Amino acid sequence: MAIPLTATLPARRALRAVLPVRLRREAAALHAAFGVRGPLSVAAVRRIVRAVAPHTMVPPVGIAFAAQRAAEAALSGRGGAIVECGVWRGGTSFAMLLAQRAAAGRVVCPVHMLDSFQGLPPVQERDGPLARAWQAGEAPDDPDANCRAEETAVRAARDRLGFGEAEAPIHRGWFSDTVGPLAQRLRAAGGVALLRLDGDWYDSTVECLEAFLPVVQEEALVIIDDYYAWDGCARAVHDTLSRHDLAYRLWTAPGAQGVWFVKRAARKSLDAF
Repeated sequence: MAIPLTATLPARRALRAVLPVRLRREAAALHAAFGVRGPLSVAAVRRIVRAVAPHTMVPPVGIAFAAQRAAEAALSGRGGAIVECGVWRGGTSFAMLLAQRAAAGRVVCPVHMLDSFQGLPPVQERDGPLARAWQAGEAPDDPDANCRAEETAVRAARDRLGFGEAEAPIHRGWFSDTVGPLAQRLRAAGGVALLRLDGDWYDSTVECLEAFLPVVQEEALVIIDDYYAWDGCARAVHDTLSRHDLAYRLWTAPGAQGVWFVKRAARKSLDAF
């Protein structure tokens, strides 16, 4: 149950007073998601968030942000592809597909879905003590432990939503094996119009940035989900940008769901970043 966005202020306060904490948090999350700006209407974002909810751990505001940015990419006229590294059950990728369908009537930019489907690799020293403690505490008999997901389930969900392999190709394997060959293919096919990384650890993030940044289109966006969650991810972002002398500005995504930046060789005026 969410508080209606059209409710008067006294009515909203009365509802908050009787709603359990969990539902109040849910209502606040949905309200934030529907406030993310972009080409899609609030109603369209609402439908997308609800459609992909069973397939994602990303909160509604993160789904809304990715969906709005995918809609922009589809309408930009630049073509190219969207890439998500670390899809789990596919929810955010599905949101980016549904967003294009809502904004442009079709999938303009295929969404490439990359995942090991074996869970996360072992943490390393650079990922930090919190990451090590989290991974050590995962229950080995939990089917979702360590972010494992079944490829067959993701394919079945994709098919139920009406998308095929051409629109949403799935790439199974460790990033060290998959990102390089895919980046080379996309270089000759219009590049990457939107890149979303959800690989958690240092090595995974570095591998994806090193492979895909050269083929991300100028003025396209890169979203990094785990920047605030894990030390290793933050280190990977700063190390990679520094190593290549890149002055990209990092912006906090709505709801503090990671960061994003625009691939832009240099700042062009004092009035814009």
